[in-house]
Amino acid sequence: MSKQNQKIPDAERDVLVCLNRLEAATVKQIRDELRSVRKLESSSVLTLLGRLEERKLVTRRKADKGKAFIFRPTAASKRACRDLMKDLFQSVFAGDTMAFMASFFETRKPTADEIEQLQTLLDELKSEKKKKGKRS
Repeated sequence: MSKQNQKIPDAERDVLVCLNRLEAATVKQIRDELRSVRKLESSSVLTLLGRLEERKLVTRRKADKGKAFIFRPTAASKRACRDLMKDLFQSVFAGDTMAFMASFFETRKPTADEIEQLQTLLDELKSEKKKKGKRS
């Protein structure tokens, strides 16, 4: 099993998901963003990022100023996050989309703007399905 396909420990997962959301960040930015989920020292965040870098899930480059590094998720990182979501979806909801969505919206009510975005997504999905139906 390659390093990329191994199960990602929870702390690494949290850092990876955070970095995917931020798209590019320093250790301090990641630490600050994670504060509400997981309190970590900068040295711990750096260690976790180093492990993720070994797995080829993040890259780093020197910041334009100062000593900091800027970390970015790789394409493999985005696939790993999708795989985490797929595993959660299958293990917790047995692939039941409606159960997943109901649980999600019971946990956190969407804002009016999010409902609008969801409606747009649903309209696009309907449109795609109709187009595919005509091709068959």
